[in-house]
Amino acid sequence: MCHAALKYLKRGGIGRDPSESGLIINITATLHYTAQWYQIHVSAAKAAVDSLTRSLSLEWGTDYGIHVNGIAPGPIKDTPGMEKLAPEDAGMDQAKRETWGEKWDIALTAVFLASDAGRHINGTVLAVDNGAWLKKPAPVPRDVIRAVSRTVEMRSRNSAEARSKL
Repeated sequence: MCHAALKYLKRGGIGRDPSESGLIINITATLHYTAQWYQIHVSAAKAAVDSLTRSLSLEWGTDYGIHVNGIAPGPIKDTPGMEKLAPEDAGMDQAKRETWGEKWDIALTAVFLASDAGRHINGTVLAVDNGAWLKKPAPVPRDVIRAVSRTVEMRSRNSAEARSKL
């Protein structure tokens, strides 16, 4: 996707003022900052997005003046699936849930990065999680992850069977 947009993002690109260049904001996560059970695929993908952010900021920042940054949200209220991590199931107390961010926090971070206030920020992934990853919480217990995973898998299979025309 980034390569397809390059011709529009570089200084003097299609429809762009010759003195201005573009900005890429990648959305990643903080999940891969610490280890979690059964999340190898997600952690690897998010780590790759972080690496892509840094590498593109070096290459395209140098060659074309394009800034490339990332936003790594922590837990966000009203995200589909978050209700599966109920406090009693995941060892998460209500106080921790009350520190979860809102979609607005992520939007304001993107506005900051895209504004003149963020003009000297390049190659950085901003963790927007109220410092949660710094506390390095213990991983969710393995049995809880298995139970949630099985429940999701069963629901997925049941809904697929219901939609199947075979």
